[in-house]
Amino acid sequence: MSAPATTTLKEVAEATQKNSAALETVTKTLGDVVTKLKSMPAPGTPSKDAVLGAPWARHGEDAMSSRGFSFMKMLGVLTGAIGPEHAKIETDIHARLHKCYAGDLGKDGYEYAGRGLKFLAPLATSYMHEDVVPTNFRREMKGLVTHGVGGADQDEMAWIRRQQYKALGYGQKDMSWLSELRGGALVAPPEMGELIELLRNKEALVNAGARTVPLPPQGRMKYPRQTTASLTYWVGENLPITASDIGTGEVTLQAKKLAVMIKAPNELIRFASPAAEALMRDDMTKSLALGLDLAGLEGLGGDTRPLGVIYQNGIQTVSSSSQGADGDALVGKDIYRMVAAVEEANAEFEGWIMRPKTLYRYYQLRADAVAQGDGQGVWLFNLIREAGDGVKPMLAGYPVTKSTQVSGTQTKGAGTNLTYILGGMWSDMLIGMFGAIEFAATTMGDTAFTNDQTWVRGILSADIALRHPAAFVYCPQLNVNG
Repeated sequence: MSAPATTTLKEVAEATQKNSAALETVTKTLGDVVTKLKSMPAPGTPSKDAVLGAPWARHGEDAMSSRGFSFMKMLGVLTGAIGPEHAKIETDIHARLHKCYAGDLGKDGYEYAGRGLKFLAPLATSYMHEDVVPTNFRREMKGLVTHGVGGADQDEMAWIRRQQYKALGYGQKDMSWLSELRGGALVAPPEMGELIELLRNKEALVNAGARTVPLPPQGRMKYPRQTTASLTYWVGENLPITASDIGTGEVTLQAKKLAVMIKAPNELIRFASPAAEALMRDDMTKSLALGLDLAGLEGLGGDTRPLGVIYQNGIQTVSSSSQGADGDALVGKDIYRMVAAVEEANAEFEGWIMRPKTLYRYYQLRADAVAQGDGQGVWLFNLIREAGDGVKPMLAGYPVTKSTQVSGTQTKGAGTNLTYILGGMWSDMLIGMFGAIEFAATTMGDTAFTNDQTWVRGILSADIALRHPAAFVYCPQLNVNG
């Protein structure tokens, strides 16, 4: 028989030391787990983004972040600089807008012609027909656009520009904006200030109170209108009553296309600051708004443009009481003649539209003091003028919308710099607007390709009509330059 195994004191000590080390490791691991569990929120607790995030902002390409609608990403997809997978919010908004306006409406839906990638970008949610674009979707788009402007990422916009640069076939690795020997000399210095914007005309019709209504997806809307009333007759006993009819008609808004296109050199895309994208977008949008406004004032009408209010059939015309061979003079009493003309048509006078110089010429008119025609009496308008107070844009108690959109080039005889004034019930003017601007961009085509350019196009669909032309009055060929 073999001798029983024996354990020395040394072996016992070594085993005890190993067990202690293992126990210490387990204890430390359990401590780390407990610490992490304590730091985790309780079930159902909202995340920080959910509490502090912008309303209606959704998760973008990164599931852990939230961003808004980016026009820069939209242009990046249009120019092929980035793929749709880098602009999921923008492509999703386009797809859902297209589905609202075209997808479920068959032959009555909105369609755009031509080849290439196009985007439907939100213009204004108030112009989107409530029966076509759901309320929650309109709120979501408004929140996304607002959040996209306020939370614009300058580094991301610079990255998109670099992608546009690569998409045009230039080796980005061989260039550097930090090195003047490799392209940096073309980059604006870092101390360059903000862009000084162009002084533009001010919109007249909307500011005066014209009503904007959303056009449906098929781009056509009709309003039935009563044109004549029934007639009453006094009749005797046992005598027949004369019959009368109620006349009816209609006012039609038919979408007409207003377009703007910018041919931008690709150097602007490669080297300019992110303000270049904002400049193009804002300028195109402003130009479209002013183009529509000008057509509503002075458009010649036809199949392709709205008819301006000064050329509408049935609008009332009041000529100056002081006629001249080369232009008519401003006369104070004519203002009240114009107000009376509108109210005689059973409409409510609401305000004026005129050039700034015209208003201030009216403010210079004075009554006679001693001799007839001396013009040294009290002011005809704004009689009470206190020092330090600005002159309020009012005339005969009605607000004035000042705008250089109003022409200053009307002619009469040898006069070629004459103007006009308009007045009336501006809430009776309808401006039909389609709820999105269609943007498209291309670098292809003979001219764009050979000139190394990117062409960006914007299209706005709209129309203008008057519910009652007699509710507006027009005084033409006024000389305000004397």
